[in-house]
Amino acid sequence: MTVSWTRRALLTGAGAATFSGMLRGAQTARAEEGESMPLFSPEIFGRLSTPRPIPSASIQDEAGRPITLSRWQGRPFLLHFWATWCPPCIAELPGVDAVARTADAASFAIVPVAVRGSTASKVRRFYQAHNIGSLPVYIDPISALLIETADPDALTQSSKQTDDEWSKHPVSRQGIPRTLIVNESGQIVAESLGGLRWEHDAVRDTIAALTKA
Repeated sequence: MTVSWTRRALLTGAGAATFSGMLRGAQTARAEEGESMPLFSPEIFGRLSTPRPIPSASIQDEAGRPITLSRWQGRPFLLHFWATWCPPCIAELPGVDAVARTADAASFAIVPVAVRGSTASKVRRFYQAHNIGSLPVYIDPISALLIETADPDALTQSSKQTDDEWSKHPVSRQGIPRTLIVNESGQIVAESLGGLRWEHDAVRDTIAALTKA
């Protein structure tokens, strides 16, 4: 069976259902049940055949000011899409926060972007409720960046890690949590969808492996 991964399809109901089936339902469902998530590693990511420049679309900070991703260009960074109502995101984000707290800012950055109906106030309440202290508040109000950065081939590669038993988990159809690796030149090189176990050394080593020229 051949699956069409067009951006138009991703924006339609049928496309969203297909999107969900091919993404990382295994990890999201297991996260809800308290099982361990897969370790952040190169094997979890689908690589883009050709690195793609980050989009010009902006995100918003907590005060509603627009920010472009070019702010982080010059060093590798992780673009991490999540939402306050997403169970695997809830399980995963404390680990994201812990890595952000211990990361050397000169080596890489983590840019968490809340999507799918998120607001700055919801994110701030979530951070307070879950003791998230190192991550800034950024939102993508209409999920434009979430859609624009979806690379069909990379997602297909990433989906091969998915256990079919969990492929229809309802959270996966929303396309979150999803992590993109961006190199120091501002190019997206790989992405993965589903909850991951974030550990500092694993994250650092994965970034180094996937951003090598």
